[in-house]
Amino acid sequence: MLKIAVATLTACVVAETPEDRISAAFNDPDFLWGSATAAYQVEGAWNEGGRQPAIWDDFCHQAEKPCTGDSGDVADDFYHRYASDIDMLVDLGFNSLRLSISWPRIFPKAEDGVHKPNPVGIAFYKAVLAKLAQKNVVPMVTIYHWDLPNDLDWLDTNIVSHYLQYAEFLFQTFPEIKHWATFNEPLSFCPAGYQGGYWPPSIVSDYKHLDCGHHVLQAHAGAVKLYREKFQKMQKGKIGIVIDYKWAYPWNASSSEDIRAAQMHRDFHLGWWADPIFLTGDYPHTMREFYGDNLPRFTDDEINSLRGSADFYGMNTYGGKFAKIDLDGPTPFKEINPCVPGDLPSGVPAGECGASTWLWINPLAMRNLLEYVHDRYGPKEIFITEFGVDVPGECDMTLDVALNDSLRVNYYRDYLDQAATAKRVSGVPIKGAFAWSLLDNLEWKDGFSRRFGISYVNFTTQERSPKESAKWFQRLLTKPSVMEI
Repeated sequence: MLKIAVATLTACVVAETPEDRISAAFNDPDFLWGSATAAYQVEGAWNEGGRQPAIWDDFCHQAEKPCTGDSGDVADDFYHRYASDIDMLVDLGFNSLRLSISWPRIFPKAEDGVHKPNPVGIAFYKAVLAKLAQKNVVPMVTIYHWDLPNDLDWLDTNIVSHYLQYAEFLFQTFPEIKHWATFNEPLSFCPAGYQGGYWPPSIVSDYKHLDCGHHVLQAHAGAVKLYREKFQKMQKGKIGIVIDYKWAYPWNASSSEDIRAAQMHRDFHLGWWADPIFLTGDYPHTMREFYGDNLPRFTDDEINSLRGSADFYGMNTYGGKFAKIDLDGPTPFKEINPCVPGDLPSGVPAGECGASTWLWINPLAMRNLLEYVHDRYGPKEIFITEFGVDVPGECDMTLDVALNDSLRVNYYRDYLDQAATAKRVSGVPIKGAFAWSLLDNLEWKDGFSRRFGISYVNFTTQERSPKESAKWFQRLLTKPSVMEI
């Protein structure tokens, strides 16, 4: 009785600090506390062991140097340093690692033009997974995190069958993986690659991003169906998708038009993916009304296969923004980012921003998004698969100054506190949280000019140095929980 009484008494005072509230909310021993990576951003070894070039290799290798002159050729050299990086992850108290598998490394195009398993690539990922198992670290694995083999294209209708062949190979080869995500952030790679053209394959178009998204959703539904019918029961795993969204507030909270604009922003950015998978099997009606016949249509069979095609919702979120009505634009709303110079009226403060101009630090956005996804879509499990911040000026700091990343510490503390509130107040079923990122890495088109890592990486020597944010996680995750007191 004394042990129960002490635990109960402790539970009554857990609200003293944000760390106490976070620990109390997420004290389930099965909760996944992790950090995240992605293959192209960390692995390096771009032309080793039979790996085929990815579209990002071709993009970053252009003479125009679109990745600020950097590339994933070496990146963080995780390909050779994975064992020590996993040891560091464990030393920091994490029990999970989010990673992706490189399609061109493990299933490249052979000389006969057919994609086939690569024994060297298989051996690499088997070794990574064995190291994780040795350390009791749970892998959460993304099947596709943007590094498409450079002979494939998301506009080609054959891409769906290519993806399903690749996915089935992964399911067969890695039964030890129990958490699969079909895609990471299709909202990023479809518009950036097929509408704005500032990511590979650099296509500028009014509507081709919609075709890309349609094929992604077809591939997702097919992979989930395949996994559930042939592998899930035997392997006892789960499969979902990772969707990114930055919470949009109405520009004028008293304007019914701007309130409608904020909801349409959610429909066009989040509902584009979540409505078909978690709700109706089809696109939001606002998208259908706006795009008309330019938005592809699913067959009845595809609608049925899409609806309910996820065991969990993977949520990537970094901050917030605003939306106001704009019926004459490429969407019926205008997106306003407080951190972009000129987006706010003169004299209106943006608040704190990351180094990236798209990252407005807004902890309440975390709670708003969690509660919206919970209320609208009702997933049984939500994993916060990415959140983090790049500190302004960090790339120009001396090492000792960069390691003292108090802005990042405050970011993680405040965002997790809001997540804890969402669970406590609204019952949001949060089952894990993954900090982006374990390491400073190649930030896609921004190259090495942005640092999101909780560990500092010297890209010349490859030396890793945990920042204060990593030590904050270490203190949070290694302190006794309420149930242990």
